[in-house]
Amino acid sequence: MAEDPAVRPGPGLPGAAEDRPAGVVHSAFALVRALSEAPGPLGVTELASVAGLPKTTAHRLLEQMAEERIVARHDHRWAIAPGFGELVRAGRRPSPLAAAARPRLDAVVRGTGASVFLHRMADGVLDTVYCGHGALLAPLMPAPDQRLAAAHPAASLWRALAAGQVAAEYDEVRPGCICIAAPAPLPSGGTIVASLARPADREVESLKRPLERVVSLIAADERRLRP
Repeated sequence: MAEDPAVRPGPGLPGAAEDRPAGVVHSAFALVRALSEAPGPLGVTELASVAGLPKTTAHRLLEQMAEERIVARHDHRWAIAPGFGELVRAGRRPSPLAAAARPRLDAVVRGTGASVFLHRMADGVLDTVYCGHGALLAPLMPAPDQRLAAAHPAASLWRALAAGQVAAEYDEVRPGCICIAAPAPLPSGGTIVASLARPADREVESLKRPLERVVSLIAADERRLRP
């Protein structure tokens, strides 16, 4: 018997092909919102509960977003990755913060051989402001992997944000690598975190205070350079 056109799913009706992508988008943004409002990385069970999604749906979407570098996972915990902040700032002019950070952090990279990154956390969005790849880490991991490691859910960045002070991570994100991170509040809002990574056979303890000083100077410079 011919199908009655009156009962076919149509635009705006449950089951319509046009509605399915919208449902996926809604669910993906529910996960992003949940992560952005969380104080740190979340497990998929807790994240699915906060976002109001089935666990299997949340896991599938997280895996897909990880491929686009919107989220990142470590030890079954998830966090916003720098890729999301890059989408937010796409098309913008270089910020006063980036202008203030580059000369100071370039000097740190040259002076220590370390890889150095600066992130800004504001309104739950993690934005990559600066990337400096030092010579010491090149034999251990390529530059793209270094950038992902800097904002990894187990990275010192998250510990520094949570504690409000310098924090360290030893061999957890990448065997053979150690990383320290120092935060500072921004006059314009949000918090910046400078991360410094070196091979495990190079000490970093003596660099904690200098890194704290540099990130504080960047925050002060940002206020001066703002229009």
